[in-house]
Amino acid sequence: MQIVVGGNIAIDSDDVAIIIKTTVPDHVELNISAYLLAQTTLKVRGDQDMIFYGQTQTSNQSVILFESSSKSAYLTKITIKTSAIDPQIQKIAICATLNEPYNISAVSAIQLEVGTGNQSIANAIVETQNKTEKALILGEIYKHNDKWKFRFVNQGFNGGLKPLSENFGVEIADGRSNHSPSPSPSPSPSPSPSPSINLSKIKLDKNNTTINLTKKGAGFGKIQVNLNWNRGTHQQPGFFKKIMGSKGIDLDLGAMVQLKSGQVALVQPLGNQFGQYHQPPYMLLDGDDRTGAATNGENLSINGDQWENIERVVIYTYIYEGVAQWAATDGVVVIKIPNQPELEVRLTEGNQLTTCAIVELKNINGTIQANREVRYFRDQQYLDQYYRFGFRWTHGSKD
Repeated sequence: MQIVVGGNIAIDSDDVAIIIKTTVPDHVELNISAYLLAQTTLKVRGDQDMIFYGQTQTSNQSVILFESSSKSAYLTKITIKTSAIDPQIQKIAICATLNEPYNISAVSAIQLEVGTGNQSIANAIVETQNKTEKALILGEIYKHNDKWKFRFVNQGFNGGLKPLSENFGVEIADGRSNHSPSPSPSPSPSPSPSPSINLSKIKLDKNNTTINLTKKGAGFGKIQVNLNWNRGTHQQPGFFKKIMGSKGIDLDLGAMVQLKSGQVALVQPLGNQFGQYHQPPYMLLDGDDRTGAATNGENLSINGDQWENIERVVIYTYIYEGVAQWAATDGVVVIKIPNQPELEVRLTEGNQLTTCAIVELKNINGTIQANREVRYFRDQQYLDQYYRFGFRWTHGSKD
C-alpha cells in the first residue's frame, strides 16, 4: 500500500519494522534517529528516549536501530515492539539528518517501508531533489484510542541532528574534546550534572587515519569496543540480505595486547581466551556471537583506568566460518570512551584473506593514539608477525 504525506495505517502486529533506503554519496553522512515522546509533553523524558548511532536501543529493546551501509546504498531498519513501549509514550518520531554543510537534496529519493513480521504493509517515498532542509521527520508511530498507527510525515527541519534533538527535549553535551595532549583544566568546586548524550563522532577512514585522545580526570574509564556486521541469508529474509554462503558468516572480535611490563596477551573467542577486566590484560570479551544475529554484536571492554599499564592494543576481526567477502559483511567497529567522541571504523575494502587488523590503540605519554589500520592477513599468525607481538601459535577451536 502506497501512502501519501499525512496518510496513516493501523498497526495490527506487536512487532513493527520500518526500513529506510536510499543512496548516499561517499562524502555525505546520513543518520537516522528516533525519539520516544511522552503523552503529556510530546518531548523525550530523558536521554534514554533518544535512539541514534550512539545509543542504538532502549533498555528493554522495545526500539532498536540497525544500520547497514555500503558504497552504493544506505539501509537502516528500526524495529519496534509496541507491547513493550512504556505507557507514558504517545509517539515515536523517525527522523533523518545530514552532516554539515549538506541538505537532504544531497541524497537520492528516500524509500520507507513499514512491515509486520515478514510482510510489507505500507510504503512511501520522500522526493529529495528540491528539499533544502538538513533534517526530516520521516514518519511516526503513534497511539490513537489505545491502538498503534504509522503516519507518513515528510516534514523538513532546518537544523541538523543537534537542534533537531533539542527540539524534542534532548539535552546535548558539549561536543568539544581534547584530541591532542594538553594540560587538564582545574576542576570547578561543585560541578553540576552534565547531559550524557554526546553527538560527537569521528570516522577513521583513508582521509582521517589517526586521532589522539587525552584523558579527562584520573583515567579513561571503561572503553567499549563493539563489532557488528551484516546478518546472513538465514536471518530475517528481506532485511539486510546478502549472499554469504548457506551458513552465513561468523565474524569474531579479538585483541592483541602488549603491557608496559612487556607481557603480551591474546583476547579472542578462539581458544576461549576471553581475558580479564580488573587484572592483566585489563580487557574482557563479553562472549561470542556465532551468527551476527545478536542485537549488540560482539563487545570488548578495556579498563581505561589501567591505561598507564598498557603499551598498545591491536583490535582485529577474523572470519571463523563462512566465505571471506568483507565488503558484504558491512562490518563496523565502534569505540566508545567516556567524555570522548565516538570512533568508527568501517571494513569497506575486502579480499579473500580471513583476518583484518582494524585499529591500533597506542599509549603515547598517557594519551590514546587511535590509528586506523584495516589491513588484511591470511590468519592471526600473520597479523602477529606484522605487528611483532611474538605469540606461539597452535591450532585452536571454539567447540
